Amino acid sequence: MSDVKNISDATASSEATANTALPDSGVEEQTSKAGATFQMVYFLANLATNAILLPIIIYLIPHQIQALDPVNHVTSLGIVESIGGIFYLISAPLAGALSDRSTSRLGRRRFWMLIHMLCASAVIVLLANAPTVWLIVVGWSLLQFFGAALLTVIQAIIPDQVPVRRRGMISAYAGLAIPLAAVLGGVVVAVIFKNTPVTSYYVFIVLLIVAVLLLFAILQDRVLPKEAQAPFQFGQFLRRFWVDPREHPDFAWGLVTRLLLFLGYYAVSAYLQYYIQDGLHYARLFPGKEALQGTLQVQSIMTIMILIFSFTAGIVSDRIGRRKPVVIASALLIAVALFVPAISPTWPAMQVFAVLLGAGYGGYLAVDTALITQVLPSANDRARDLGIINLALSIPLIVSPILAATLVNSLGYPALFAVAGVLAALGGILVLRIKSVR
Repeated sequence: MSDVKNISDATASSEATANTALPDSGVEEQTSKAGATFQMVYFLANLATNAILLPIIIYLIPHQIQALDPVNHVTSLGIVESIGGIFYLISAPLAGALSDRSTSRLGRRRFWMLIHMLCASAVIVLLANAPTVWLIVVGWSLLQFFGAALLTVIQAIIPDQVPVRRRGMISAYAGLAIPLAAVLGGVVVAVIFKNTPVTSYYVFIVLLIVAVLLLFAILQDRVLPKEAQAPFQFGQFLRRFWVDPREHPDFAWGLVTRLLLFLGYYAVSAYLQYYIQDGLHYARLFPGKEALQGTLQVQSIMTIMILIFSFTAGIVSDRIGRRKPVVIASALLIAVALFVPAISPTWPAMQVFAVLLGAGYGGYLAVDTALITQVLPSANDRARDLGIINLALSIPLIVSPILAATLVNSLGYPALFAVAGVLAALGGILVLRIKSVR
């Protein structure tokens, strides 16, 4: 009984801390019940936003680059991803800080959701019609910028609207949207519009507009009074992006652990189709089929496992009031999955890889997101802080293509999977350094 009481007390204390805004900020904490309608619409917005990023870089851009530069497609894809990652790096914290400061009558989050959605839609049209690799670089970079900005604003809705005790489940919805976007996007690209892949771009635009407008319509976004904001000063604005790791060590460790895990994960995920094509020789194993179909099969297995384990992990974490054990176990399972193709470069091993990676990734996405919302330094700067945390996604987007291309070109795909596994394991173990969250 005492253990149950301690968990309850810790949860209540953590929730009280997370739900307290600074007294003069003008930010009034919202603790909505996050009912079924909110959960579904929030999930759809995450799904649509991820659908303009993941299927495009997993399926469409590799296909375009293969056609435009068949000899150097691995290197060209690395260039596209690395430059795009720089724009993601800039976008997330900038978009978060702008959203936190916004005094628009539409609210801090709703106004910027519309802006980023419209800009992303326009960029997708450019990318769909890019006739050269360098125009693909431009299009993908701009899409990374506006897509990352939109994701950052949407993520800030969780600490704005949802009490700590409910964040595991809501985070599970957000986490599920990532692989589901990859799989459903793959179905759109490889099955429905197989002969006209450009059409897929426009389908993703329509889905994005509909989903964001639905969230815009139901979101009860408080308006920040203009007097709550000090006059804009550029130097002070830049200084706001520095969060002292000595004052907020748990926030810093949250950033480091995510960075390591996603560096390993992204190094493999972006090159998955090329590994199935060039490493496993899928077309030779299954005459009449293409590597894109094999990639879709792997993504489908992963999504089923993510669906099962994200909700299971989210529910368990909320019930027991603990985040760290689930996050660590999930990260280590990801590491094990990444070592499987390194040890056995076969198609059956790839299916085992998909099962284990999906299970680990599902648990990690659901619970680590909830954990991160509990170590944010400031109630007034949540979107900014989440934008800084998203450096753990954007830095790997820059570094992982260089790392992956170097490893593949020099040592082969097994080395890529092995290094990725080590990085994921380190990302899991270092979660132990976070002290304020159980």
